[in-house]
Amino acid sequence: MLGAPFAAASLFVVEHRGVLSIVDTGSEGAFRRIVSALGALGRRPEELREIVLTHCHGDHSGEARRLAEVSGATVVAGEADAEVIAGRGDYPGPRDRLGRTLYRGLERFPRLEVGRRVEGEDEGGLRAIPTPGHTLGHLAILVPDASAVVAGDAVWHLGPLKPSWKRFTQDPEANKESVRRLADLRAERVLISHGPSVSGQRLRDLAADV
Repeated sequence: MLGAPFAAASLFVVEHRGVLSIVDTGSEGAFRRIVSALGALGRRPEELREIVLTHCHGDHSGEARRLAEVSGATVVAGEADAEVIAGRGDYPGPRDRLGRTLYRGLERFPRLEVGRRVEGEDEGGLRAIPTPGHTLGHLAILVPDASAVVAGDAVWHLGPLKPSWKRFTQDPEANKESVRRLADLRAERVLISHGPSVSGQRLRDLAADV
């Protein structure tokens, strides 16, 4: 498993039970870095089988279309975010005017169709777990063999570990419930899109306080 920071978010390359996947694709313009991350594992984009998007924001889905075109991989996302990723749904931007102004550029990533839409828990090469709140279709990705979970933006670790910041969160109360659900998985390692990874115990401590 390999993580790399692209723009303000991270993405994760995972080989699980013979299936090579990438979780999130960074902002538009990150393609070369994706190729570099795969190359560090001795792999090529054409070997990808799944492109799993934790949610529809442009700093996570920005290079999904280009990567899907090159690799032919199946794009996986939450049902409630799929229409946004395809360009037919309303983009869930920040809740305040200043935030919307600062992050407007993230709305303009190349749109694409989602090949597999996740409503309940979904297991392909990885286990996709609905964790709504940050966006309504937000997913976390459990890697059972590594006892690790990619939490996406359900939690942020820019400073103290916290649930997703309210100004960027569609449903803060649902997000808190998702944090508790992630803690209940009891993974040993929690991989976070904004900030460094933490132990499962750190997440459980947070969940007890939200």
